[in-house]
Amino acid sequence: MIKEGENLAARVASALVGAVLLLFVLWAGLPLVLPTLIFVLWLGSLELRDMLARRGIGLNLSFLLGGGVVLFLFSLPQLYWHFPQVPWREVALGLFLMASFSYELLRGADLTRFAFTLLAFLYLPWSLGYVLLLRETPDGHMGLWTLSLPIVASFATDIGAYFVGRAFGRRKLAPEISPGKTVEGSLGGILVSFLALVGYTGLVREVFPFGLLELWLFSLLLSLAAQLGDLAESMLKRYCGVKDSGRFLPGHGGLLDRIDSLLFTFPLTYYLVVLFT
Repeated sequence: MIKEGENLAARVASALVGAVLLLFVLWAGLPLVLPTLIFVLWLGSLELRDMLARRGIGLNLSFLLGGGVVLFLFSLPQLYWHFPQVPWREVALGLFLMASFSYELLRGADLTRFAFTLLAFLYLPWSLGYVLLLRETPDGHMGLWTLSLPIVASFATDIGAYFVGRAFGRRKLAPEISPGKTVEGSLGGILVSFLALVGYTGLVREVFPFGLLELWLFSLLLSLAAQLGDLAESMLKRYCGVKDSGRFLPGHGGLLDRIDSLLFTFPLTYYLVVLFT
């Protein structure tokens, strides 16, 4: 999310560079998407570890990274094509639960570490794994476009909430979690997300099988999910007593600061696309 006090020109420049790289990765498909997700998992896990360490909470980093890679592999669409009767992601989650819980039983039963490692597992690899499914849903051609929906919605929500909030924001949305966010900004984010999705899908109308009513539903739900994802990370940072999740982009915070909205919009987009196609 765009935050108060950031250098707007530098923020826009870094966002454009990031968008170009992201689009190239998505266009390339699985050969680049999978290693990119593993890199995001690795760096995001390090940021979570360092934040929680400020509260004296440890993460089982080996299980988080290893289990996350297994979950990515179990999220490959090819498995669902050849063995549709197997709930692969749920199998990966079950294996992670049993393995990490057994580890804690053998190493002193640190339930706090177990609970926060499980939270991190659901927050990062579980959410990111939907990228692999979306890239091939309903097929490899349309998957590129469906995967672009949460990205467009998230960035549009961020931009709309920032500028509308600065211009008209009066009422605080969640003052104890993120004092800078306002109700007016939230509504502005929803409106800009709707306009962006309508405009974007209008340019490539032949690709999307969705009507205007469905796009309105998509934009509303995805915008709300993007804002919820941002608030969730703000709550985590406030709990840990940090301003930024890390230093991935100097002057602009950590990686988690930049993907917090997407961690909630990727799963929701997959559910919506499967439901409406």
